[in-house]
Amino acid sequence: MIVKEKKQDFLSYLEDTSNLKGKARVLFIPEEEKEVSSILSQASRQRLPVTFSGAGTGTTGGRVPLEGAILSLERLNKIIDIDPKKKIARVQAGITLESLEKEVNKYSLSFRALPTEPLAFLGGVISTSASGVRGFKYSSVRKYVRRIKVVLSNGEIVEIPRGKFFANRRRFDFTLGKLKFKFNLPTYTSPQIKSSAGYYLRDNMDLIDLFIGQEGTLGCILEAELSLQEIVPDYFDCLVFFDREESALNFVEEVKALKKRGSFYPCALEYFDRNSLDFLREDYPSIPSGNCGVYLEQEISSSREKSKVLDYWCSLIENYSSLDKCWFAEDKKNKEKLLGFRHKLPQKINEFLRRHHQKKSATDIAVPSQHFREMYNFYEEKAKTSQINYVNFGHIGENHLHFNFLPKNSEESFKAKGYIWEFIRKALSLGGTVSAEHGIGKIKKPYLEIMYGKTHLKEMALLKKVFDPSCILGLDNIFSRKLLFENKNS
Repeated sequence: MIVKEKKQDFLSYLEDTSNLKGKARVLFIPEEEKEVSSILSQASRQRLPVTFSGAGTGTTGGRVPLEGAILSLERLNKIIDIDPKKKIARVQAGITLESLEKEVNKYSLSFRALPTEPLAFLGGVISTSASGVRGFKYSSVRKYVRRIKVVLSNGEIVEIPRGKFFANRRRFDFTLGKLKFKFNLPTYTSPQIKSSAGYYLRDNMDLIDLFIGQEGTLGCILEAELSLQEIVPDYFDCLVFFDREESALNFVEEVKALKKRGSFYPCALEYFDRNSLDFLREDYPSIPSGNCGVYLEQEISSSREKSKVLDYWCSLIENYSSLDKCWFAEDKKNKEKLLGFRHKLPQKINEFLRRHHQKKSATDIAVPSQHFREMYNFYEEKAKTSQINYVNFGHIGENHLHFNFLPKNSEESFKAKGYIWEFIRKALSLGGTVSAEHGIGKIKKPYLEIMYGKTHLKEMALLKKVFDPSCILGLDNIFSRKLLFENKNS
């Protein structure tokens, strides 16, 4: 095991892409599962806070410690087993998505629900119930996690398979290894839309779903068993540019309607507003003049249907735009170029904020489909009023856009935060969520309190203490640590 106690040796672990800065006393990098167990059992006895560190690709400060110890699983990064017949992989939590995909591809398999950031650790992805560009078809990783191995704060290593432990309405009563658990779940219910806001809760829910999206507050995920899919025979990417915003939104609505009817639809459906295109133009000068763009990825089940599929999309696109304003990618080089285009925007946003020494002022909001246009128009109205530069892009197929202000100074940053609050309140009034895919971490706790209210946050704190009675894991993720100690006698 590697132990680092000098701050200058672990500075890179004290931040993520939110630009939140943290502090800690020590960094542990275990190389075996039993070392993780030993670290946590000792930390529990000493009441030493422990923050689990992913790859640093998160946007909400979840891996940023405010005190105590950092525990990184970067050395627990092995493929344990791949079963091509059952289409299952058993892997350790420190493996990157890029490495996972490379290995399963050797068996003509794919983790098609792959979240957008290839360097993210699988453990971090599961801990936030992350999703990505292909979420329009494949949803979040929650759907594909079959089993997890977890270390609790007392050092106990437990396995939680899907389909074994279910709540009786809101009551759990089960035994995990040597441990007996009886507890009631909080009384709120997670939104029926794409959401990664707080603990996932449903009546009669599966226990594994409580640990997916728990942001390192209930236990340390050591490994997971994942469902895989066969590699699609072929696919193409397409970026459609539109002269009119209304044309783009109508095009998207038609594609959504196809999915709702169970008809032919793409696995990815992404949006770029005018400002996003302008922001990218320096790196992609060949972007045609236009108002906005829609990116899609279409899978093709056989070579025989390829021309038919292309003809279908060409016909649909021509109803709203022009084929000479499209970028089609059918070969590997151009596919990588278009995927790079999609990934470039968040990179440039983070670079801009670092250059101007500002923290992220952005939304991760999703709303019910019937209210998407209202939310979109609200973004546009408030953005124009703000007179602050911004970009609006993301997973439009799931009614989930990332609105990002680009403040250049502290005055603009202060104003931006006020507008973000307006966006949050509007989304919640429409039945939306404050976090669709990035989790709550440390920087979005106030938004979650608005979403659920302090009473439900106190219920979350009581639930955490069932699995972490020492109150040391992931402190200040999801809710304030103060709630744990307000409830210390309950």
